[in-house]
Amino acid sequence: MGNELSQMSLDELWDLFPVALVAHNDKWKLFYDEIETDLKSILSGCRIERISHIGSTAISGIWAKDIVDVLIEVSKDSDIEDTARVIENNGFIRMSVAADRISFNRGYTTKGFADKVFMFIFAMLGIMMSCILEIT
Repeated sequence: MGNELSQMSLDELWDLFPVALVAHNDKWKLFYDEIETDLKSILSGCRIERISHIGSTAISGIWAKDIVDVLIEVSKDSDIEDTARVIENNGFIRMSVAADRISFNRGYTTKGFADKVFMFIFAMLGIMMSCILEIT
């Protein structure tokens, strides 16, 4: 298992990063507050409209994966790829790219999950709300 994450098979990755729900933990809000502060500093030169704690870890009292989800919305007249490069150059791992959003993570290591694990979604302002409305 000395491979880089990008070189591991899906089976190796599933073994390393099992999906499990855990009881709500108040540390998630603290983790979000810390990463929000970091993101505001890292992205200070970018056109960020809003940073939000989303997903099940943002809801008090429910079980969730021990991964803090963060939505970063960029202004509609900005270049989302430019913003993505800034975050990538600061140690975040690009996971997927779609026409209207890019996802990153932090806290996934070759030894498993770090103490703080995050999933980030970069999207143009309003895009994720449109996706939610389409699902419902």
